Amino acid sequence: MKKMVKGLSLVLVCALVAGITVPVSAAKKMKLSSKKITLKVGQKKKLEVKNTAKKVKWSIKSGKKYISLSGKKKTSVVVKAKKQGKAVVLAKVGKKKLTCQVTIKKADAKKPNVPTTTPTATVTPAVPTSTPAVTITPSPSQTPSETPVTTPEVTESPEPEESLEPGEFRYEGLDRAWIEENIDPSKPVVAMTFDDGPGNSGNTFVDYGLRIQQALKDAGAHATFFYIGSSIEKSEEHRQEVKQALDWGFEIANHSYGWASLDKATAEQIQDSLGKTDALLTEISGYSSFLFRAPNVAYGDTMFEVIDAPIIDVSNWSHDYKPDNEVDKDKIVENVKKARDGDIINMHSTYEKTVEAVPEILAYFQEKGIQVVSVSELFAIRGKKLMKGVKISRCE
Repeated sequence: MKKMVKGLSLVLVCALVAGITVPVSAAKKMKLSSKKITLKVGQKKKLEVKNTAKKVKWSIKSGKKYISLSGKKKTSVVVKAKKQGKAVVLAKVGKKKLTCQVTIKKADAKKPNVPTTTPTATVTPAVPTSTPAVTITPSPSQTPSETPVTTPEVTESPEPEESLEPGEFRYEGLDRAWIEENIDPSKPVVAMTFDDGPGNSGNTFVDYGLRIQQALKDAGAHATFFYIGSSIEKSEEHRQEVKQALDWGFEIANHSYGWASLDKATAEQIQDSLGKTDALLTEISGYSSFLFRAPNVAYGDTMFEVIDAPIIDVSNWSHDYKPDNEVDKDKIVENVKKARDGDIINMHSTYEKTVEAVPEILAYFQEKGIQVVSVSELFAIRGKKLMKGVKISRCE
């Protein structure tokens, strides 16, 4: 009997403890406010990372031509639909990555807000009734309380797509939101460019280009990378260098399929070289056209007749391609420091001395208030057009 009582007592105590115990909930999982959103062209949507106090790094993982990001705050960002298509927004918190798939549809056709019946000044006499009538004559200062007023919903009209004039080029990855958030147009701006990547001229992948990209990212700067098509094809590592440049907001461009000069090439040879490289860049980015720099910066009349892209020349030479006994890291820095507002700087992502020079150059520019961007960004900031088939040395 005592054992039975003792057992019952134990059961009761356990039940009481279970009844008064407050469950401890696990820490809430960090997540995006939306994993998928659908917008119409011109519409905006706020995205937010919930359950974190850490700063979120926002970027467009894919589809930069379809959306833009603005209003970046500690844990939120505003997504704006630019054109019909699909994109992915990436939110990075430490090592944690969250993505939101964005589908952009066409905007509804705008209906004119025109009344079907034109109001006139004639007032119809009221018909007397047995119930005291409520005066419903419109008054400038009074609205009858008996008639509810419905305010039509106002939707933001989509911004019209800016049309291009014949022969004008515009890089499809141009991120105007990044320009607005990071660039002061009243200060000097230069474009930094790197030729001959990805990797280097050998078959073994070398990470010089990746190290240059990291230095640019750390400094909050952008650049244009002119890639050799045959190098892109060498390995998956070579392709990933191009992809990282794209993902980090740098401009990718065409430096022909090989290293041979095209100044004496036939029209067919030129078109084949550029066409194969364009196809590789399109496969990686989804963009359809790119800036072009001639290999060895050598030009011929046929090139200007057949190349359907702006031909980017140079106004500031780093001379990093010269032998080390002529141009070392310090000489590269000295040469590039001479760049002035609107210049296009020529460097190469295939030399270790260039990798060592880039952080020092970026620190110097930052100290002097000189902003470093890509070629397309430079022209967009200055409101200048890039024209196809035209050799361009600087942004005047």
